[in-house]
Amino acid sequence: MNKIDLDSVAGSGRTRNLSGKERGIAARKQLKLDAIDAQPGEVLVVVPDYVDTISPSFFQGLFSQSIRTLKGKDRFLIKYRFDANDSTQRWIEVGIRNACSSRGALI
Repeated sequence: MNKIDLDSVAGSGRTRNLSGKERGIAARKQLKLDAIDAQPGEVLVVVPDYVDTISPSFFQGLFSQSIRTLKGKDRFLIKYRFDANDSTQRWIEVGIRNACSSRGALI
C-alpha cells in the first residue's frame, strides 16, 4: 500500500488548518497525485493529529481530480483510505460530499 503523509503539506506542524482550494491544488502537485491515481493499489493518506481542519475547499483542490479520474466516490474510497482523528475525518467526509455534489459537477 502506498502512503501519503500530509505532514509535509502542513509544514511539519506549522499549519493546523488546511484550507483554500489553491493550496489544495498546490498540495496535489507536490504529492504527485495525478501519477498516484494512475498507479494500481490502495493509498493510505495519513493526517497528523495536530491538523484540526481540512476545509472542503482544500479537500476539493487536493482530491476532486482523483474522484473524477476514478469515476466517483465509491472507487475513490476503495483507492484512498484516510488515517485521521475523528474530528478531521468528519471534515474529510464533508469534503468528499461536496466534491461529489452537483455543485462540484464532477460525476
